[in-house]
Amino acid sequence: MPQAHANAEIGAHCALPSCNLNDFLPIRCKCDQLFCRDHVFPDAHSCPLLAQTQTTSEPYMKLQRCAAPSCNKPSLEAYVANAQDTLDRSPALCPGCKQAYCAQHREPKSHSCSPPEPSEPAPQKNAAAKALLAKHFGASSDSGSGSSNTRPSNPKKLAQQRQIAVMKMRHKAKPLDPKDSTGSVPMDQRLHVFVRQEGQDKASERVFWLRKVVVHIPSSYSFTGRCEQTIWTGRALDMLASQFKLVISDTQPLKLLYTNDEGTMIALRTDQPLADQIPDGAALSLNREFPV
Repeated sequence: MPQAHANAEIGAHCALPSCNLNDFLPIRCKCDQLFCRDHVFPDAHSCPLLAQTQTTSEPYMKLQRCAAPSCNKPSLEAYVANAQDTLDRSPALCPGCKQAYCAQHREPKSHSCSPPEPSEPAPQKNAAAKALLAKHFGASSDSGSGSSNTRPSNPKKLAQQRQIAVMKMRHKAKPLDPKDSTGSVPMDQRLHVFVRQEGQDKASERVFWLRKVVVHIPSSYSFTGRCEQTIWTGRALDMLASQFKLVISDTQPLKLLYTNDEGTMIALRTDQPLADQIPDGAALSLNREFPV
């Protein structure tokens, strides 16, 4: 290969007439011309392809102005590469007049536009949602009480309703025994109850939890173990009377009533364990007039 031809392949003169530098590492532009490193950029040598690119992209470079008459700000749609392409996105248009506005005038009331009427009234949507919840979870009262008058007949749904009520009770239940604290008794060792005085409205209803069993350590030095005793209903009644500031005496007896799943009120026996007579989440009432 001739030496002169080899040198020509190694280097080349910059195609810009005002430069014409013999560069040993020329760079080829997309317009198929060779330039030095200082003039290889399209805007450095007035590349003809640059003018074509600017002409092609000109419609997208113009920002769409806000449709409000006295506003010159770009609309929210102006920042989209192709405003006509609405695939996989919701256009930022007014729902009433279908015009594009800036962030300041995007609300219908800010550009004197009346929004369209909703296709379905909100109360109907709420009623449909409530009906769906009642179908799958059963009806419940507004207060979340376990003593609701509407009870499902299906035992499985009834158990599910009681479980939901107990979960709600855990957040607001207070210990019935002042000696207990929230962190001292595990959740599975608590018995939750709704309690109110007979004749009072549901607003007076209170939520308590009490131990299912208590640990008793005898004072005898010869006994090294411990035993667990169940909370008796009589003890629970005394603590409830104290919480509601009620007096118990022979002349003023007080009974603890339980409303079962059938809605029947049952007087609980004070000589039996409370956990053996009621389920977790039971509704109780304090009554002086209930017959023996």
